[in-house]
Amino acid sequence: MMNHPYHIYFVCTGNACRSPLAECILKKLLEQTDLHMEVSSAGTLNWGSNPRDPIMTDIAGEMGYHLTGRTQPISYAMLKDASLIIVFDRIQKDLVTKHVPYAHWDRITLFNQIAFGKPDNLEDPRLQTVDVYRRVANTIEQGCKALVEKWQSNPPENS
Repeated sequence: MMNHPYHIYFVCTGNACRSPLAECILKKLLEQTDLHMEVSSAGTLNWGSNPRDPIMTDIAGEMGYHLTGRTQPISYAMLKDASLIIVFDRIQKDLVTKHVPYAHWDRITLFNQIAFGKPDNLEDPRLQTVDVYRRVANTIEQGCKALVEKWQSNPPENS
C-alpha cells in the first residue's frame, strides 16, 4: 500500500482571505520543522480564478508572508483524499461534506476548534475594516503556530 503524505486543506468561502493566508503561514512554519505535510487551500464559492484579496495580501506582507496565487473552488477530486480539512465557519463544514466521502467527514474540523479548542467561527474579514483583517490574520497566525507546536510533539498520521 502506497503511503501518501499528510495533506491539509484550508477551506473558506472565496479562497481570497482566510484559507490562502492559513496555507501560506502554515507552509512557512512547516519549513522550519521536520514535519512533512502538504498544505493547500480552496473556497466553497466558485467565483472563478481571481487574485487574492489585496488588503489581506498587504497585511500578510507586513507579517512577513508572501501571499500569492489565485482563488479556486473545492471539488470532490481535490478533497477526497485529504487527511485533514480545516474550515473557518460551520456553514463551510456543511458545504464541504458534499465534496467528501461520508467515511471521511471526521476529517473536517473548524479552525478555532483544532487550533484553540473553541467551537467558534473565525469571521470573514472581506469587505470589513482593516482592523478586522489584522485581527483575523493574527488569529490565523497564532492558530497555525499552535498547530505546528501540537504536531511537533504528536505528529498526525493518515488514517
